[in-house]
Amino acid sequence: MDIAAGLLSGWAVLENTALLRVKHYAAAMQGLPRIVQISDLHKRQFGAGNRRLIRKVAACKPEYILITGDLISRTVTDFTGTEQLLRRLGALAPVIVAEGNHEADLPPVLYAEFRAAVRRSGAKYIKNEIMQLGGIHLAGLALSSDYFRGGGLLGFRGEKICTKKTLRLRLGKCPAHTLLLAHDPLRFPAYAEWGAELTLSGHVHGGAVRLPLLGGLLSPERKFFPKYDKGKFRRGDSEMIVSGGLGKLRLFNPPEICLITSVPRHDRILQKKTGHTAETA
Repeated sequence: MDIAAGLLSGWAVLENTALLRVKHYAAAMQGLPRIVQISDLHKRQFGAGNRRLIRKVAACKPEYILITGDLISRTVTDFTGTEQLLRRLGALAPVIVAEGNHEADLPPVLYAEFRAAVRRSGAKYIKNEIMQLGGIHLAGLALSSDYFRGGGLLGFRGEKICTKKTLRLRLGKCPAHTLLLAHDPLRFPAYAEWGAELTLSGHVHGGAVRLPLLGGLLSPERKFFPKYDKGKFRRGDSEMIVSGGLGKLRLFNPPEICLITSVPRHDRILQKKTGHTAETA
């Protein structure tokens, strides 16, 4: 028992201090550029100045770097490191930052400072707007804190419901070929109904602890076995890729960035015929 506990503790330390992997997903969306998705960094550092993270991203040779929220934690008050990281990532490819619940939780003064740091870095902050990204549309959904927290025990009950109407009010009608950056994957039915062809999300941290056959154990809302925890999901004609993220404590759930490319045309035709999706580690 002592040996098992020691091995488990040793693995947990290794996983939370040294590991960083790249997870490769192939999406059916045509015209999709080569994307690196970064999510839920929070306060985690991968070497001085996040140099290990930057090396991993550089090795992926992205055309765009998309950040799907919680780049910082709500308790951060100095965004110097954030600005430096975004500058270094921006030297590799254009960086676009979407909002997570931790950014939304910042007090107004700190929120303004955070936005200013992003702007100075040269990154683009996309908040409830749609922009052109090559041959596709890119939408960034931002939800206020009451969509993540409500009343009840510790505030993790009674949060507002996100629907197609919610997205229509913030983003308008969904254009054809839209890639949606939406921090919370648990609202996937609304994203699909709105019309997003592909959604990139994070937030759930892969469920914190990954259990064999069962998947992620717990969402940030203290909900057990969240349906959309990590990986690729489909609902009708809509796909969603959920990053396991980088920060927070985790077990059997190594920190990851996602490399997302378009399924080759011949594989896309086969996928439509068989219903299978392409995914590689």
